[in-house]
Amino acid sequence: MPQTPACPPCLGSGPQAQTGFTQAPSFSVKYPVAKAVLFDVGNTLLLAHPRHWLFPLLEERGLKPAREVGPALERAFQVYNARHLEAKTLEGALALWRSFHRTLLEGLGLERQAEEIAQYLIQNWQDPRFWPLAPHAREVLEALKARGYRLAVVSNWDATLPYILDTLGLSPFFDHLAVSALSGVAKPDPRLFQEALQALGVDRATHVGDSEEDRLGAEALGLSFLRVDHLGLYGGLPSLKAVLDFLP
Repeated sequence: MPQTPACPPCLGSGPQAQTGFTQAPSFSVKYPVAKAVLFDVGNTLLLAHPRHWLFPLLEERGLKPAREVGPALERAFQVYNARHLEAKTLEGALALWRSFHRTLLEGLGLERQAEEIAQYLIQNWQDPRFWPLAPHAREVLEALKARGYRLAVVSNWDATLPYILDTLGLSPFFDHLAVSALSGVAKPDPRLFQEALQALGVDRATHVGDSEEDRLGAEALGLSFLRVDHLGLYGGLPSLKAVLDFLP
């Protein structure tokens, strides 16, 4: 999925090297809070690290990574980021994901199995186990809707995202999906955020994400920003549930 395994506070929402960054603020909340919330997907609503979706599959097959996951994942996302804005159709998106999976598996030292497993993942791309929800994701979305918030997605992703959210049962929560490949612009370009605001009929919102690209894009429009850090490494909110403390 189009996120790094763990994004430090100033790391972009697309995959980047995880060295040489200066920590940026994790929170930028302005009051009064608008009754609209924008959500990133990878590493925010979904758990992106391969430990959550790829490693269990490898274990089922009696396989273990032979190399460190960090460099392998970075290289796989370089492949993804270079082409994801072109992945406007399902056919193109699935071809890109196949390249992503193959590159990741080869980087993990599983060259002999890479093509077969990559093909399996593509054949089963709508299986929910390969898109694990972050803890409390559904609970938080339900609570925000109950509090009267309008919700939208703002994500650097390809044409598969609407189908994935539908498979996971998340589509009904959102009034709009601003998906980079379908919109032609990617975060931190504020135009992706502006698209969501216009669709919701608001000029202010809080954006929830994990990356520096999320923060920069949101703050370019004067939006509040909440950073989620599921791995607890970079000083953001420890879980999505904590978002509710900032959104009355």
